[in-house]
Order: sequence, then structure tokens, then C-alpha cells
Amino acid sequence: MRFAQDIWLYLVPVLLLLWLVLRAADRRATGRLGKLLGKRVADHVENASPRLVTWRRFLFFAGMFLLLLAMARPQWGASEVTVTQRGSDIVIALDISNSMLAEDVLPNRMARAKIELGSFLARLQDSRVGLVFFAGSAFVQCPLTLDYGTSDIFLKMAGPDMLSEQGTAIASALASSRDLLRKGREGSPTGSFQAILLVTDGEDLEGNWEKEAKACRQDGIKVIPVGVGDEGGGLIPVTDSQGRSAGFMKDEQDNVVMTRLDLASLEKLAQLSGGGSTFRIGVDGLAGDRLFAELQRLGRRDLEDRHISAFQERYFWPLLLGTLFIALRLVIRSRESDRLKRISSFKGTPLAILVLVLSGIPGAGEARAGVRPPGTAEAARAKELYVTGSYEEALSGFESAIVLAPDDPLISLATGETLFQLKRYEEATREFERTLNLTEDPELRSEAYYNAGTTQLAAGDSKAAIELLRSSLDLKTDQEDALFNLETALRRLQQQEQQQEEENQEEQEEQDKENEEQDQQNQQDQKDQQDQQEQDQDQENQDQEEQSQPAPEEQEQEQEQEQEQEQEQQPDESELTQEQAMQILNALDRDEEELKRSVQKRLKGGKPRSGKKW
Repeated sequence: MRFAQDIWLYLVPVLLLLWLVLRAADRRATGRLGKLLGKRVADHVENASPRLVTWRRFLFFAGMFLLLLAMARPQWGASEVTVTQRGSDIVIALDISNSMLAEDVLPNRMARAKIELGSFLARLQDSRVGLVFFAGSAFVQCPLTLDYGTSDIFLKMAGPDMLSEQGTAIASALASSRDLLRKGREGSPTGSFQAILLVTDGEDLEGNWEKEAKACRQDGIKVIPVGVGDEGGGLIPVTDSQGRSAGFMKDEQDNVVMTRLDLASLEKLAQLSGGGSTFRIGVDGLAGDRLFAELQRLGRRDLEDRHISAFQERYFWPLLLGTLFIALRLVIRSRESDRLKRISSFKGTPLAILVLVLSGIPGAGEARAGVRPPGTAEAARAKELYVTGSYEEALSGFESAIVLAPDDPLISLATGETLFQLKRYEEATREFERTLNLTEDPELRSEAYYNAGTTQLAAGDSKAAIELLRSSLDLKTDQEDALFNLETALRRLQQQEQQQEEENQEEQEEQDKENEEQDQQNQQDQKDQQDQQEQDQDQENQDQEEQSQPAPEEQEQEQEQEQEQEQEQQPDESELTQEQAMQILNALDRDEEELKRSVQKRLKGGKPRSGKKW
């Protein structure tokens, strides 16, 4: 067995992961209900049949698995089939001379030709392809084959280093291609279904290509020239042994070689080979419609017969079973779910409960003892109005019935139901309390507790609702609606407590913030008061200093007296002591003696000894 589209089987682990997630979710839900309801969780959860849940889940996942299996298309039962391949023969003759390295077409002529031919092979269908490489000579690189992947590999290997004999011998390329196509005819008289795709820059250096073009035409082979390059020409880059750029190719006279696309020769070649079109890489895409339209004119023939194994499709069976399982999953339901419905809102009271209550009112069912006949007709009419949704009129009818039968707990209970529908929750609660005071029947008291708890829940008093609903469950434990509303009340009470706690926390934060601001304000006031006290103290000190200082006239007199005292204390510099006077006289005597000796010496013609001048 095999799968034609096995990618769909990778989605099977996703189903397994989804099943594990659902199992984990069930365990978490069971744990939460167990914490809430204790050991009674299995008795009070609606539609909680484990067997039913297991079967429905099994049918769902089994159906999805079979549908994925069908989409994967299983196949078995192989039979051998003969397939005849029809198509044409095409030889790609690629020029691999050095001139194909010119960069007048980006990235260069050779690389651009490989890219275009690769796109051509990717689109080609039902045709055999051969490869011929040529430069100064030609050789067959790949014979005719339907394996386009192999042809593309050989094509990517093309390069000037594959031939040591350089040049552009178009005649040799046409001759080698024509011989290859002849061998591929296999008894066909003509080659009208054969073509040569000649990819070159058109600079033929050997000549004699016109003769080969005419020979191809005589054999019914069409030549489609494909020019590579620019008519303006380009230089041929060369590299050294390490692959680094070494300038451009030069001829024997050391002149740079310029190679140009010879478009005129290619057009002439197309005319000689049967009047075909000439294509240019960079202008015409080889994967375009024009080239394939040209190849369509070649015609087709039976190329080869292949024997293949054909598998029969078997997806029908898993598709049928998967659909059946999904349908069964939708059909299987719990019998209890068809007659028990959970309330959809906390503010709504099941109509079935009211109908059950009203069915016990006289006139709506069998007559009950203790109910006065005058209230029967009013209660019946009120019931009909309640069912139609006319709650105001129904309330008037029930109030009339209460006047006639004030001690009937059923009428009181129905009145409370009607007040609830009118959203008069306080009056409805009082009526349900009145019902509890009028009867000792456990079933009626349970319903009264339930309705009172639901009313309190709708009014927003979750704590009172919890007490009333628990009282109802104590009297009658098999009430799914009461359990559901009790869980809702507990959850709502928890939310209210959390909200109240958050509000208290916010109030505390605001109070703390206000206290902090008040403390900061008190600190600022104390600081301002202290600064004011310091300023007052400084002013007082300054005033005291001003008072202690004398007047300006008194200050001047004091300063004059101080100066006079200083002058009296200082000695008189004009009076000399006796010792100083003696020193001055001795000095004058020495100077006088020295002057005398100097005068005597000058009279004798000598220089004075002392350096003094008088």
C-alpha cells in the first residue's frame, strides 16, 4: 500500500495532541467541581455520563483520523500499464568558448545562457533533450533523454575549460547535433519533429557553417539560433591561477580582444534552415510562449513505450467510515439532555417550574383540599396570561386569587414568580418568605428557597442567595439548576470580595498618600517657622549691635586720642643717641684720612686707591 498525498498524514499527531489536551481539561474541570461539590459531584452535574462522553469523543477522533487517511489517498492493488510517450527531439548546442565569458550581458554570457536554458528545461514536457557543447570543436555531452534533471546537471557543468581547442566552430556544432538527431529517429524516414537550439554569440571563426545549415534543412531538422551578447561588444576578462582578476584577453599583437554578437549571421542561419525566427537572450526569454510556439510546429511522434505500475485508488472506504463516525457522534445524545435544560441566565426562572407550580392550582389540575373555589377561576386566568408573557395582568389575577385564598402557598409561590419576571425583586422575596410560612411540604419549601435564592442573586445579594440555595439543596438534592446558581453565587461573591478588597486597598493607598502629603506639609511648616525664628534672632542681634556702637563724632575723637597716644609712645627719630653720634664721627675721620692719601698720590701721578668720588 502507498499514499499518493502522504502530507495529510503529518496531521495525525495533531489529533493525538488534541486528545491529550482534552483529557487534561477534563481532569482540571473534575477537580474544580470536586472542590465545590465534594463527593456529590457525579450526582449533580448535568449530562455527566462518562460512557457517553467517551463514546462521543472516540467517534469524533476516529472520524477525523479516517478523513485524513482518505485525503492521503491510500492506494493498493498495482497493475502494469503501458504508456506511450509522444513528443519531439531537441538538441541544445551551447557555445562554451572564451568569448562567452564577456560581461556585456549580466552576469556574463555563459551564466545568463545557463539560467535561460534551465528555465526552458523546467517548462519543457514530452520531448527528448540532448546536449552538445562546442568551441573550436564540438562533442556530445548528453544523449537524447527524457530525464530533464540529468540534462540540467550537465548544463550547469558547462565551461570554457571543458575544451582546450578554443574558437567558435558553428559548423562542427551543427554536424554533431545532426548526427545525434539521426541516431534518435529510430526508423523514422524524416526528422520533421527534430530541432537544434543553437546558443552562441555568432562569431564563427572556422566558417563552412552555411553548408551544414543546408544539410540540416535537407534532413528535416530545424535550426533555431539563439544569440547571446550585445552588438556593441564586450571585453573578455581573464583570471590567474588563483582565480583573481588579471585584466582582459589580448591577441598576439597585445591588443585587447573585443567580442560582438553577430546577429546578421544568426538571422541568415535561421533563413537557411527553414525560415525560422532568431531569439536573443536578454531580449527574448527562452521559457516564453514564442519559443514554445515555434517548437509546437515541429509535430510529435511516438518516442517510447514505458511499462509502469498503476495503483488503484482506495480512499473511498476511509472516507465513508469517517463520515459515518462523525454522523454518529452528532446523533448520539443523552436522554436526560432532551428533557432537562439548564437555565441560560441568572435572572431567568425556568418556565417549567412555574407550569409545575400552576398545575397544582385548582382549575389548572385536580382540585386540592383547603382551597376555596372562588379563587380557582382567577388563578387559571392568571396562569394563561403568564404563559403569554402578560406579567402585569397576570400579577393582578394572582393578587385577586390571593384575596380569595390567602392561605394557599401555591398561589403565593406563583405570585412571587410573576413579581420576579417584573424585576420587583424585593416584593418577590417577601412573597417567597410568605410561601415558606404557609407550608411545611419539603418540595414546595425547596422551590420557595430556590426561587428566593435566585431572586437574591438577580438583585445582587450573593451572600443571601448562597444561604437560600443551600437550604433548597438540603431539602432536595437533585436540582441541577440550584447547583448551577449556587456555583454562580459563590463565584460572584468571590469576585465581589476581591473587588471590595481591591477598593479597600486603593482607599488605604490613598489614605497613606494623604498622610504622607500631610507629613511633608507639616515638615515644611516647621522648617518655615524655624527659618522665621532665625531671621527674627538675626534682626534682634543686629539691633543690639547698632545700639552698642557709639556715634560717628565720638568715634573720631577716640581715634584722635589713640593716635596721640601712639605718637607719644614712639621715640623721636630726630634725636640720636651718644653711641650713634660717636660712630658717625669715627666714620668721618676715616673718610678724611683716606681722602688725604688719595690727594697725595694723585699729586705724585698715581691713581687713588679708594673708589670714592667727591
